[in-house]
Amino acid sequence: MVTKPDRRIRRTRQALLQALFQLMVEKGYEGVTIQDIIDRADVGRSTFYNHYSNKDDLLKDGFANLRSLVDQPPPNATAVPNRGPLRFSLPFLRHIQEQGDLARAVFTRGGLRPVLKHIEGLLADVVRDEIPSTTSGAVPGEAVVRFIVASHLACLEWWLTETPQSTPEEIDEIFRTLTRPGVEAGGR
Repeated sequence: MVTKPDRRIRRTRQALLQALFQLMVEKGYEGVTIQDIIDRADVGRSTFYNHYSNKDDLLKDGFANLRSLVDQPPPNATAVPNRGPLRFSLPFLRHIQEQGDLARAVFTRGGLRPVLKHIEGLLADVVRDEIPSTTSGAVPGEAVVRFIVASHLACLEWWLTETPQSTPEEIDEIFRTLTRPGVEAGGR
């Protein structure tokens, strides 16, 4: 039987994550120190190290729930026709919209490359799980995965910088319209 951490542990981890995310908006990921995080979260250094070995581990923990979020079908999946192998897109875009300032900091500022690498890896894993592993075309499967992820992140950045008034649904449709021919050409 798997048990969830007790409330104190969950609260401490949540405080540390919240502190990291707030500081990333203010200073960028590279500019944040463990001292900054523990000061903002109001916990001791030993408490931090009881939970995480460094700020990268803390960041990874912050992305743990993101994977389950993008793997979930939309709440009204029965009312929406099967969205095919790109079903991760809309839940991810909705999450980005909810995150506001943090999303803009991650996707539109320099100096957050380590954060983007985590997101790219997570999305690549999701896309690999969504599309068949065999390729009938001449394009290698991993090239298709990278194409989908790069296209999605490009649409996301464009949305946040150029058309922030657009809805996640509108951006999802643009992404699908632009990406579908590439996926089909890749034999997926």
